[in-house]
This record gives sequence, structure tokens and C-alpha cells, in this order.
Amino acid sequence: MTISVTPVKTFAQMLATLRERCGLNGTIGNAPALSDILTEAHEFVYQQLDDGFPFTSTITLAPDVATYPWVADVDSVPIARGSVQAVWIAQGSQERLPLSQGITHAMRAHSDMRAPPEWYDSKFEGDPAVFTLEVWPTPDQAYPLYVDHERVLTRFSESADVPSAPYRLVLAYAIAMGKAHYSKPDAEVSGQAFKTMLSKTKYEQRENRRYIPQSDRVAVPRIVQTAGGFRQVWS
Repeated sequence: MTISVTPVKTFAQMLATLRERCGLNGTIGNAPALSDILTEAHEFVYQQLDDGFPFTSTITLAPDVATYPWVADVDSVPIARGSVQAVWIAQGSQERLPLSQGITHAMRAHSDMRAPPEWYDSKFEGDPAVFTLEVWPTPDQAYPLYVDHERVLTRFSESADVPSAPYRLVLAYAIAMGKAHYSKPDAEVSGQAFKTMLSKTKYEQRENRRYIPQSDRVAVPRIVQTAGGFRQVWS
């Protein structure tokens, strides 16, 4: 399964793109109106996509890597830890293998174990320290990890802020509003382009909510490989 990972775009980067796409020079482009337009576009797109239902985001797990940012692969939308309802890995097309929350120090002592993850937790690490997603055992291969969570509207007005909605949609709406604000002749065309993008995203969002039944699979023993040899675990 191929999953595209979209680089994070900050408020400052999107503001620079907005100024360029609206055809404004540096002096006019630094006017407060553009910042307000970008912030308002962020809130509008978030409201359009937030229909009150849990949303499923994907984080691609890599072999031999145990910690990851709480950020979705697609559009790099941040996932609020407190909004997470379930974390799981798909098994085939009809079965989901849920991960339990709570990794203990005893588990971390077996950092050499490589197998499909069965547990997850939040870990405070880094410089500056931030909460990251931790999985255990450490993946033995690449897996798409699915996270069921609520959308959360975060601040989007400072240079380093990242959007809580797909940045391309936020930027498209901001461009349409910016061109209308500065009476650009192609403002209507930009507005229609945004409507098309929004409709497509809403359709994909509905498709993303296909129900996959919980697994009732009976635990069975299996062998996993560690640096010290092989070990039997139950899953």
C-alpha cells in the first residue's frame, strides 16, 4: 500500500504563497488583510470538514522505528492526543487489529523485539520536548497505522503554526478571498476551483469512513525475531 506523505506547511510559508498568488508586491502583501484572510480561510475549511464524526488518519510506520510525530501522512494535519479514540492496523480488507494503550518500562526493556505493533502510547521526548507516538513492539516492516480521532481546531496565526485542515484547501480558499478582496479579474475562477477541491475532499472523507469490523480472532502463539534470537509471543 503506497501512502503519500505531504510536507508540513506553516502559516508563514502559506502567507508567502498567498501574497505571490494574489500578485501583490512586498509592501502591499505585508498588509494585515492577508494574514486575516488566511486565518479566516483556515477556520472556514475546518468547519466545512468537521461534521461531528470521528476521522481516520494514517501514520506510516517504518521498520526499526518506534516513535513518530502525532501528524497524519496526508496533508500533515496534526492529531490531538486527547482526541484519539482508537489505533489499529488493518489485517486484509475485513479485519482490524486494535492496539492497546499503555507501554510499560518492562516492555521498553525488550527494545530489540521486532514484530507487528500491539501497543501504543504517547512519549515526551526531543529538543524541544514534544509528545510523540510510540508503538511496541518496534515494527519489523512498514505498516499503515490508522488513528480514529476527533478533529481539533488549533491556533493558526503565528509564523510557525500549522493548519488543522488540509493546507491546499485552506490556501485555495484564501487565494480566492484574497483575489476578491484586491479585485483581481480571476477571483471567480479561483473560487470555482476551491469549490471543486472542497467537494472532492468531502467525498473522499465519506469514503474514508468505511466500517471495518472489530477482530474476534482468538489469540495464538507466534514467533518473533529479536537481537538475541527468537521468542514466542501470543497475539
